[in-house]
Amino acid sequence: MFKLIVAEKDKVARSIIRILAYGKFSYKKIYGVPTYFSKPWVCIGVRGHLMDLDFEDSSLNIWRLSTLKLLFDAPVKYRIKEGMGRYVKALRYLARYSSELYLALDNDIEGEHIAWEVLSIVKSVKPNIRFFRVRFSSLDPAEIRQAFMKPDILNYNWIEKCSARQEVDLRSGAIFTRLLTLAIRSRIRLPRGFFLSYGPCQSPTLHLIVKPYLEWERGKKFKYILHVTLKHPTKGVYNFSVSFKSEDEAFKIYERARNIKYARVVDVRYFVDKILPPLPLDAYELISRASKYLGLPSKKTMDYAEELYRRGLISYPRTETQIYRGVPIKQVLMRLTEYPKLDVVAAVRKLLSLGFIKPREGRKDDKAHPPIYPVRVPRREDFGKRELELMQLYDFIVRHFIATLMPPCIVRRGKATITMGVLSLEYDSLKILSPGYTEVYYYEKPSEKDMPFKVGDILFVYRVKLSKVQVKPEFLSESMLVKMMRDKGIGTDSTVHEHIHTNIERRYAIRRKGKLIPTELGITIIKTFLKYAPELVDVDLRSKMENILRLVGEGMLQKREAVREIMKMYRAAFDKLFRNISDISKDISIVTIRTLNI
Repeated sequence: MFKLIVAEKDKVARSIIRILAYGKFSYKKIYGVPTYFSKPWVCIGVRGHLMDLDFEDSSLNIWRLSTLKLLFDAPVKYRIKEGMGRYVKALRYLARYSSELYLALDNDIEGEHIAWEVLSIVKSVKPNIRFFRVRFSSLDPAEIRQAFMKPDILNYNWIEKCSARQEVDLRSGAIFTRLLTLAIRSRIRLPRGFFLSYGPCQSPTLHLIVKPYLEWERGKKFKYILHVTLKHPTKGVYNFSVSFKSEDEAFKIYERARNIKYARVVDVRYFVDKILPPLPLDAYELISRASKYLGLPSKKTMDYAEELYRRGLISYPRTETQIYRGVPIKQVLMRLTEYPKLDVVAAVRKLLSLGFIKPREGRKDDKAHPPIYPVRVPRREDFGKRELELMQLYDFIVRHFIATLMPPCIVRRGKATITMGVLSLEYDSLKILSPGYTEVYYYEKPSEKDMPFKVGDILFVYRVKLSKVQVKPEFLSESMLVKMMRDKGIGTDSTVHEHIHTNIERRYAIRRKGKLIPTELGITIIKTFLKYAPELVDVDLRSKMENILRLVGEGMLQKREAVREIMKMYRAAFDKLFRNISDISKDISIVTIRTLNI
């Protein structure tokens, strides 16, 4: 009889057995699934969720307007997910020869539910099997061995929370996706497989993407910029600009300024400023900063982070924690002395020479995982020749971890005030006094700029020009969007990147030059919701829902009550949309024809 270990992915399963068996294990495939043996252990990795929640009555899977209202209350049940049959067969087979089950799935809400799914499948063969929950945040050998020495129990509140969220997403997604799609199908013939989707996180995310366009549409389309060029007698030429929204005000100032010959420096002030190191890296910050500094899309960032974790190079990336609880900081730094970048090693040695290391930490804590940190230095074989972006992300994580342990960057800022008749112009300077954490975290190293002026300097007005500039929508970068989603509680550390990707995949938005730009179809869908049922794309909607689901996770509210309460919000919205379905189908159909060229 074996002790059966189930991990969330094959690479994690292989790492676990290698650690527990000290490298001595055998391998074979059971129903096509890689399985690892080293007595008393047998270890297998699944591939995420094994079960899908679906409507119990299969006839409800046929899309009809007449049955949409039934989906609010129709019974649901879990079914084996398509493509997961071989994993189920392998688990049932191994269960027959196992006396104990160790659920070594990811230590988060989703992982807890997958653990329950695995347990349900194993118990269908061996109802009385002893089972344990194994929790860990990295594939560090010491942490893995400790986790198996002191296993935990399943958190059924987490399982219920995940299940409640799945049910809400199933019902709301099915109801409103079908409503939108069937509405336009009544007018035009859609290509096979095309549909208009709604999601309780996806659609508020789209609202955030579309919002800059809507603000631009309501606002003024032009602004006026006064360009002023001043010439210092010895230091050279300097350019300034002042923006005006009002054409009358801009021309009035321009007429006065164009006749002025000289400007005077009336004030120069200096002050010392402190630029704090970043907070420890959680999933949101990883996505946001990788987009900003490395130019990586959110989905690719999380895919790469998962791969680095599975290779044992970093800790678990789907975390919301900003506190280094339980992280062996000095031990990690000792390992990083072998890192092949000289600036990193120099910073690490400087930290190790200190008697006490005080990291900068935040307040967020998901009580499951620590922040993302490097677990070990990669070996030559850890990266392939074409894995440059993967290597860059790992290097970024290393530098971010070290930066959180280093002192602030100290700068001296200067501000000169120059008067030119009715105009007041400002010039800023910056000098780095102590680079602090920016020695290693060069992404945030400020650019130095000298102060060429002193009080009393007279500058010659070389040129004054007024230009009319077309105002364009200020679309969001992916980094900015992720921060907004976090603030509004849209998505989780595991899903925030998926909601962005889904909107791009559905042709509601495109990614261009680091910006997320809504398409005509995306704009029309949001305008339609805002006109008839604005609550469906309210950016605070998911936050309200998550507050209800949080009570389930804390054992303070029953799953059934939570689902009922949330679905009440959707019933009223559904009635409003259904009453106006003819107008909705007309508006969206026209744009869909243009989008699909049909």
